[in-house]
Order: sequence, then C-alpha cells, then structure tokens
Amino acid sequence: MLSRSKKMMSVPALMLTVLAVVLSACGGPGATNTNTGNASNGNCSNVQLTFWNALSGPDGPFIQQLVTQFNTAHPESKVKMSIIPLNNFATKLDTAAASKTLPDVAIINEDQIATQAFRNVISPIDDVMSKIGYTQNDFPDRAWSQDEVAGKRYGIPLFINPMTAFYNEDLLKKAGLSNPPTTDADFQRAAAAMNAGGKHGFQITTGFPVQQIFQQLLHQFGGNEFNADNTQATWNSPAGVKALQWMKDAQSKYSQPKLPVDADVNSFKTGNVGMIWNGIWQNSNVTGDAVEFAGKAAATPQIGSQPATWAGMGSLTIPANKQSNTCTRSAAATFIKYLVDNSAKMAQGGDLPAYRKARNDASVQSIPLMKSLSQSVENPVFPPSVPGISDSFAPLSNAIGAIMAGTSQDVKKSLDTSVNQANQILKQNQQKYGSAPKNS
Repeated sequence: MLSRSKKMMSVPALMLTVLAVVLSACGGPGATNTNTGNASNGNCSNVQLTFWNALSGPDGPFIQQLVTQFNTAHPESKVKMSIIPLNNFATKLDTAAASKTLPDVAIINEDQIATQAFRNVISPIDDVMSKIGYTQNDFPDRAWSQDEVAGKRYGIPLFINPMTAFYNEDLLKKAGLSNPPTTDADFQRAAAAMNAGGKHGFQITTGFPVQQIFQQLLHQFGGNEFNADNTQATWNSPAGVKALQWMKDAQSKYSQPKLPVDADVNSFKTGNVGMIWNGIWQNSNVTGDAVEFAGKAAATPQIGSQPATWAGMGSLTIPANKQSNTCTRSAAATFIKYLVDNSAKMAQGGDLPAYRKARNDASVQSIPLMKSLSQSVENPVFPPSVPGISDSFAPLSNAIGAIMAGTSQDVKKSLDTSVNQANQILKQNQQKYGSAPKNS
C-alpha cells in the first residue's frame, strides 16, 4: 500500500509512489489478462520492461505476483521489477526527466497528477484509451475525474487508501458497546465511555493526520477547500470553523493534549486508547498480532451530514518518455489494463482497488476491512487536480497544528490567516504553471 508518512502533505515527494515500466524495445505481445483474455499489440515484439516501484510495504509481494503472472502470460515480454526507497523516488524521477530517460508506466499519487502533467513528466493517454477500455462508470466519480487535467486524461486509478478508524474492541466491550461508531452521536458515546480509568477514548495529535481529518470533516459539514475555479481557498467557511472546533473539542474531552506525530499510534498500541483515525496503511501495525489486545479497524464515522472520506490514490500513468513510440505506448496500455483488471490481488496487501469490479470481487469482500471500507471510497476527498496544489495546503497544516497544540486559540482567525497565505501561493502557482500542460 502507499506507506504514507506523517509528513506526507508537507513534503509532496512523500505523497508520490511511482511504479515504472521501461519498455526499451519496440513492441511486445498484448497483455493476457486473467479476467479478460488476450489483447494484441499488432506487429510489435520483444518488449523489455523495467518495473520501478516504491511499494515496500505489505503490498509489495502482491504487486510482484502480478508482475510474475504478466511475464508468464507474455513470453515475448519481460518485466524486471526494482523496489526504490520512497524517500529517494522523487529525486530519481526528477533525474530521469532531466536526462530524458523517464519510464513508460508510473503510479502517481492523487495530489501529484496535475503537477506532473504540467511539468511534462507524464503524458495524456487519450490516444491509448481505446486499448485500456475503462469508463467513468468503472470507478468512483471523484477518482475518475482526479486523473483529468485541462480536458485530457492522464491516468487510470489503481487503488484508493482511505482514512480508517482503529479501535480497541476490548475497551469498547468493557464500556458496554458492541460495534464501532458510525455517527457523531455514536462516536461521542463510545469515546466518553472508554475515557475512564486512566484510558483515553480517542487520541488526536498536533501533526499528521490532523490536516486530513480536518479535510474529511470539512466536506462532511458541507464545505470545500477551494472555490469553484480553484483560485481561492475557502476552508475558513462556517463548515471549516465547525470542523476544526470539533477536533479541538474531541481533543479536550477525550485525548491527551499536544501529542506529537505518531503518538496516537504508539499510545493506541499500549492498549490504553479506545480509538484513533489514521490511514489504512496502519492496519498491520495496530491490529491482529501486532498488538496484545483486540485491535480492530473499520470505516470512520460520518460526523457531518455529507458522506466524505479523506483518501490517497495511486493512478497508473504513461510518462512523457522521449524514447517512447507507438509500440511502447501500446504495450504500456496493455500492462495498465492488466494491473487494473487484476487489482483485486492488491487487497491482500492492504490496497483497496479503485476499479469497482475488482473491489466487488469475492476475494476482496471476504476481507472484513476491505468490505467495511468499500462504500467509503465512493466519496473520497481529494485535492483538486491543479498544479502545485500541495503547496497551498502548507498554511492550513500550520494553522491546524497551532490550534491543536494550543499555541493559537482563535479557530476562525487562524483559518483566515491560512487562507490569505494559501491564496498567495495559488496566485504564484498560476503564474508559474500557466493554464495548460506543455504536452497537451
């Protein structure tokens, strides 16, 4: 899965996980899909595929299985996979772009699609969509639209990693409750009931993932981070004030104050905390054999009136490789289709397939966590597909952190200040990137 760091929003590189396929020679046979059969790449042959990725977590072995299956089904092609450390991957991608040695297929995260498109690192894939074959109906609407930039398609969603609620089932049952909360009223009841005897009902930090929690609540309360044309930040709306105040109130009632990043996870693992919210990638760290209590995971409760769940997403793209040709793009398209068609396999490593058919597969739905999260990813909270958008979130992250740490007291004033700062960044990025990618 995407091993998203606690610093992921402040360092866009940590939001970038790239899976690269270098198709060095013209051609190769079409992908043989275990679900859909053969697809032809015409007269192309002898395609050599080099596969880079940063999937070093529990999902790594499962993407390797897909590569092995692809190689078996395509004897005329050869995929060689290399795992590159996540903290080195952005640099390697930049170096490849500068030296005109970009790979032919890459997984780009949801906040980076537009930025990489405008930087001419990835190319539109409209020319191979007839081979790939998917439509909007195959994915959550918001996931599908995230990969569109300036009227062109740049990617196909592969997996979605949503915000997840982790809870101590032993403490929950001891408090007289049998199920994790699904509403605000349920949450308040459960947190209060478990907040006794030296235990904390809910832990929330001053850093990651508080910005992501805020964004989720903002949308649940009917707000948005930006205006309709994404030229101004709007998270200081009444919905934004309500979201941040909810977080501060939850901290004061149920959590230890001024917790640093990761303190929520670490304290939960001691068995003295009822609930935390974090990314799905924490599942193997805080449930099952990783803890000495009944650590469980479920969808986060819907606090506001609107369904919304913050999530990360990895999409398959075709970089703007200067050495690419018709054969390499065709082979890249068949490989993309193979991975997406067979993405149910990724659920075994903790990645929820974006492709509805794969997500609804019995092998995915038989995994309790995947089943519980399947509906939540139909309403994911992503940033708009605007170049440099991650930069504009830095003031918001600082404002939320200051409120949660107690160094700022006025929620509305803090959000107002962060909006003014973000608007300056948005204006600078408009001037920096222009109105359309150069390769459009």
